[in-house]
Amino acid sequence: MNDTSEPTQRFTSGETRTTYLAKNRIAVGPPSDPEEFRREYQRFERLLPQRTPLRVLDIGCGTGAWSVHWVSLGSKVTGVDFDAEFVARARQRENLADYAVFRGIVADATNLPDDIGEFDVVMLNSLLEHVPDWRAVIREAVRALAPGGVLLLHTTNRHHPFQGEVNHFPFYPWIPARMRDRILAWIMKHRRDLVNYTDFPAVHWFSSPQLSKVLQGLGLEVYDRLDLMRPTQLTGLRSIARWMLPGSDHPARFKFLFYLVSPTVSLYARRPTRSAAPSRYQQAQPAAALRHTS
Repeated sequence: MNDTSEPTQRFTSGETRTTYLAKNRIAVGPPSDPEEFRREYQRFERLLPQRTPLRVLDIGCGTGAWSVHWVSLGSKVTGVDFDAEFVARARQRENLADYAVFRGIVADATNLPDDIGEFDVVMLNSLLEHVPDWRAVIREAVRALAPGGVLLLHTTNRHHPFQGEVNHFPFYPWIPARMRDRILAWIMKHRRDLVNYTDFPAVHWFSSPQLSKVLQGLGLEVYDRLDLMRPTQLTGLRSIARWMLPGSDHPARFKFLFYLVSPTVSLYARRPTRSAAPSRYQQAQPAAALRHTS
């Protein structure tokens, strides 16, 4: 498969696009916090297949803010984004210029190249909320997942009162959908700064049970952060929540409380090693049955 630099979607032209590339934190931001990545890696490390180097697919890679950390661990990363400018900027990051360890591809997350290959880790980090057909994104991500591979999914949480998708707008996820649509239409016309000048603001808000059901319907074993949390990771005031953690004789307790305080839906889904990756045709059938889960 060859890299391509042709964008797959039309963007706003002129001043708005220039402002976006100059000010949007995804476009200009540094790599994500290495300490945050370390904590995240500790959560799901036990789920990863015993393979060296790991093959990582970063769907919606942006400018490579998370890809750099996987490369630093010795993984081989394929980054996919539909914004050609982002992919070009990713290749300019330290450690991502080497094609042997990082391959940047411009492609649509809802329709990945047929020869994308199989991966031990597939990332969907802060992507689903921005894509109208989010179910297609999940189907494509699962298609690329090797047996024993792990899907890492982070997206918006409809239960958490605060969010970072619309600046300075608390309780936005709790607003009824029709009213949110009207507010967002006004923002896109008059106050693009509230969504960091993007052409594709967040339009979906999810719950952990909702997305867990979708992933389980596609044959994956699903865990959330509470399932994978260790007591030593809850320190200080957070240590009072240790009673919620799963034990040898019981699952995690009172998860709905955790969903209220977690700013994102974070799921870790593993494909059992006994099953082969389904084809697009096989995945389309359960997906149709799950259309009413949102």
